[in-house]
Amino acid sequence: MKKHTWVATLGLCGLLAAVNVALPAGAQELASQVLALYPPQTGELVFVDLQSARRSPHYARLKAQALPERYHDLERWSAQLGVDFERNVDRVSWAFISRGDAASSDFVGVAEGAFYLDEIQQTAAASQLRTLAYRGASVYWLGENEAGREFVFAFPDNARLVFGFREAVQEMLDRAAQGGPSLLDNAQMRGLVDQVNRRASIWIVLDGEFTQLGVRQFLGQAAEVPGAETLAQRVQTASLRMELNRGLDTTLAARCASATDALWFSTFLEGALYFQRQRLNESNPALARILGDARLQRAGDEISLAVAISESDMPALLQARSFTLSF
Repeated sequence: MKKHTWVATLGLCGLLAAVNVALPAGAQELASQVLALYPPQTGELVFVDLQSARRSPHYARLKAQALPERYHDLERWSAQLGVDFERNVDRVSWAFISRGDAASSDFVGVAEGAFYLDEIQQTAAASQLRTLAYRGASVYWLGENEAGREFVFAFPDNARLVFGFREAVQEMLDRAAQGGPSLLDNAQMRGLVDQVNRRASIWIVLDGEFTQLGVRQFLGQAAEVPGAETLAQRVQTASLRMELNRGLDTTLAARCASATDALWFSTFLEGALYFQRQRLNESNPALARILGDARLQRAGDEISLAVAISESDMPALLQARSFTLSF
């Protein structure tokens, strides 16, 4: 499995952030029954309410630019089973699970919607896909990575598709069948989820290990400068909310170890914003102007970075591929 790099999530999406404290109309939630499937070691959790996002006139172009390649892989793999993400999936979530090294984490997720299991079984048989049964679920083998780890899809019922490496998927199916420790038992992650769930159609939450990995990746070569590692350690958790309508509103929030650390980190972000504006003035003036309107706020040990992207700015930003991210 490739090393997990979500630097662009914290970087570009964070710089394109807008405070959105009101609950968006019709925002769906990641239900506790699904949260209970994820392991307590979950370090990063992503949720996308596709039903809400599809209502935006910019959905198709933004999806092509902004969603990670892993998501597009899921669409391609599901097509092997006759599953169309645009037709069958209403909500999707996925998690990165720490196994001692966040940069080489495990991966598992759940797609919620309507799946036609008889048709899927027939398609798998016609394609000669390897199939097995586990905990009452049909499990389909879709390939393996360079380390020989198997990637599978599993359908515990006609409303859920569980995907990921076979060991992690089987653990999810075990929890579905008999319970056991889950993300709901991880107080830090559950608290982060409670802050964002139903408050945006797209959100991401990260624990300390994954937040610090993201800060180091965001720093890039600057991470080699003495003191940079200390900077990463000062940021303990992070969350990102995005609400896609005719414009784009998102919220980046981070909690630091102390109010002093928050002051130090916010000063760094102010410098990063200035640098980005100067760099983009000629190549992407619309984005440079938007970053110039950014509002960096600090309250105690928390910071937030906020700016709104209006409907009128979206076409120019999409044309300039401003949302192309690298995961």
